[in-house]
Amino acid sequence: MKQGKVYLLGAGPGDPELLTRKGERCLHEADVIVYDALACPSILNLAKSGCELIFAGKVAGHHYKKQYETNLLLAELAKKGKTVVRLKGGDPFIFGRGGEEAQVLLAHDVDFEIVPGVSSCYSAPAYAGIPVTHRDFASSFHVITGHKKMGNQPELDYATLAKLDGTLVFLMSLTNLPHITAALMANGKSSDTPAAVIQQGTTAHQKTAVGTLFTIAEEVQRQQIHTPAMTVIGDVVSLRQELNWFERGPLFGKKVIATGTPQHARLLAEHLRQYGAETEEISLIDTTKPTPGLLRNVDWNAYSWIVLTSGNGVQLFFEALVQDEIDLRQLSHLKFAAIGTGTAKALAEKSIYVDCVPQQFESRYLAEALIPRLSDYDKVLLMRAENGSTVLPDLLRDAGKSFDAVSLYRTETNLQKETLLCMAIQDADYLVFASSSAVRAYEQMRDSKAACPAKVISIGAVTTRTAETLGIPVAYTAENATIEGITDCILQDALSEKEV
Repeated sequence: MKQGKVYLLGAGPGDPELLTRKGERCLHEADVIVYDALACPSILNLAKSGCELIFAGKVAGHHYKKQYETNLLLAELAKKGKTVVRLKGGDPFIFGRGGEEAQVLLAHDVDFEIVPGVSSCYSAPAYAGIPVTHRDFASSFHVITGHKKMGNQPELDYATLAKLDGTLVFLMSLTNLPHITAALMANGKSSDTPAAVIQQGTTAHQKTAVGTLFTIAEEVQRQQIHTPAMTVIGDVVSLRQELNWFERGPLFGKKVIATGTPQHARLLAEHLRQYGAETEEISLIDTTKPTPGLLRNVDWNAYSWIVLTSGNGVQLFFEALVQDEIDLRQLSHLKFAAIGTGTAKALAEKSIYVDCVPQQFESRYLAEALIPRLSDYDKVLLMRAENGSTVLPDLLRDAGKSFDAVSLYRTETNLQKETLLCMAIQDADYLVFASSSAVRAYEQMRDSKAACPAKVISIGAVTTRTAETLGIPVAYTAENATIEGITDCILQDALSEKEV
């Protein structure tokens, strides 16, 4: 058996868009991803179908795996021929114990590669408007662990640190902050030196306390800053008021969980981030690929209309055309109908402009718009999910219209996302459902004893009915069943909160 390989990969500080291109490629190719609690859940949406997800982090003080267990697990998986990604928050070699893991892999003759990540030591200050170096203030910066002294570890050399002209960055420093500030002042650092503590930098829960070396510990308590947090000490902190950019969006501070397919979740996340929201893509559902040869025996000339019922279906339809080597010119005589503007937009991106789209984005409204346009000679080809709604075919059948349905794909629940969902839901502001399938998947995974703290946003009336039937209250239903419609609901709610 060919031995596999381990990639020790840095996920970055929290914002999923800070993942490197090489990191994204590794996640696409991984057979197994071993991740910790600091990794942004959205990043795991990049895993290929069938990739095994193993949580090795820490939640509420409980280690799922000891460090030595994780080290050995990586080696064992690689020896089974697996391509393994060890996904760690920040950078694996900056207080991430990646060096220890690499040594164990080397001792077991396992091939490995280090994929650096964006470190919080400079990215979190940047998102707080604090440059760690600046021509007028600091020509160097120094990164120090802020953990308390443990066992035989020597005390930090505060006498030397206090004399440095550059910016001091203490990671994992909140618990030990009073000691750090007192020790620096005792060794000659001016008590008036600007200081800041940044909580959960680059995320919706970023919060920044600013003071001086003398006041910062008290200010942190007053603002109730909590871990994970880091401390920045130096004159560069004075630039925050001028350069603070990240905390200005209308949805800053709001965390949204997108539960749809990876494609839909990604598009929603990209849209919401324009308004400053943190969107975690936790795809509870995914779609299977079209079966090879599915479209080869279709008699395109027998049909006059094609109906597509989702943007994802559009993408899979065109993938199937390419897969089965179907010349697009065979479809030139056909008219296209779409269930809503999102599906119509996906077709327009393929240079196909729909002939029929209803004002309201449900199957029954599509039937009401399409049926009057069908003559006795028309025949409709439905490209749909195998386990999708039967409303449209039932209404066509009741109206006596001729049609065939092709099961282009199946929607399947991704139960591996249960751990991610349970972790992310605890501090989410909004939970978005873009389909009834996502609602049913959530119902399978949620803790029925725990109330959902997030406000539920539904893409449309059908999805809302499914949620409410399962006892899941919906705060808002989008007027337009689109990503823009979902965003409008969240913006409206966030604005109303600010006005109270």
